[in-house]
Amino acid sequence: MDVRRFIDLHVHVGPEVIPRKYTASQLVKEEAGKIAGVALKNHFCPTAPLIRGVESEDIILVGSVTLNNYVGGLNPDAVYASAKISKLPIIVWFPTINARNFLERSEYEIPPEWVGPDFRSRPSKEVKGISAMDAKGKLTEDAEKVLQAIKDNDCILATGHVSWQEARYLVTEAVRMGIKRIIVTHPIYQLIDMPLEVQKELSQNEGVYIEQTFAMYSIDRIPISRIAEQIKAIGVENCIISSDVGQVNSPSPSEALSRFTKMLLKEGLTEDDLRMMGGVNPRKLLAK
Repeated sequence: MDVRRFIDLHVHVGPEVIPRKYTASQLVKEEAGKIAGVALKNHFCPTAPLIRGVESEDIILVGSVTLNNYVGGLNPDAVYASAKISKLPIIVWFPTINARNFLERSEYEIPPEWVGPDFRSRPSKEVKGISAMDAKGKLTEDAEKVLQAIKDNDCILATGHVSWQEARYLVTEAVRMGIKRIIVTHPIYQLIDMPLEVQKELSQNEGVYIEQTFAMYSIDRIPISRIAEQIKAIGVENCIISSDVGQVNSPSPSEALSRFTKMLLKEGLTEDDLRMMGGVNPRKLLAK
């Protein structure tokens, strides 16, 4: 299937502690003309500065910041700084490799399946875990400030690798505050495993999209049939598809989405369905 009109809102780039296939400039050179746009993700550094100097008329570049320990955790100033130098709405990922949920369920901060046997990661027990919720089950003050910064700067909230219970509460509060650009980050991921009924519940809110990624199949070995079943149950109007690639041995974003769409077509989704999830819905998230 032709993916040249797709915008991939989940692509990892370097330089990063984790070895990556591309820098921003290498990705532009490789993908311009093959895909309409990509959002650049980095677990350690904001990516909006990486875009400066590599803008291209042939590909849309979306910046982001991931709220891990490396930017001060739940830091509203990191959101503000990234948003102010970006032409498009940035994606603000809540903690990923430093989410308390992730560290409690993973032996290493950086899982071996992401990097291969030659990479040495810190054990999870040596890393401070971040949660957006306090002991009473409410949002922490820092999380509330981050949500306010997301709203004030018209950013896209992405739930990262927090637990599904935390993601549910976070999205509910964000919707209550009037945030209208929200991605529930690959909830099918084994370390999140959000119940389908909760995904359906959240997706009924304006501006909330459920993400399904190629990497959940290619790296995490989740059957494509299960991914397709979730999409059908939630509805394509409430989903986005992205690649989540950028690993050294991964295909390019355009190639990953091409493979992903071919497999989803075999599972009964239509080309119109895929165009909605790969092109129409990402554009709604980015629309000014």
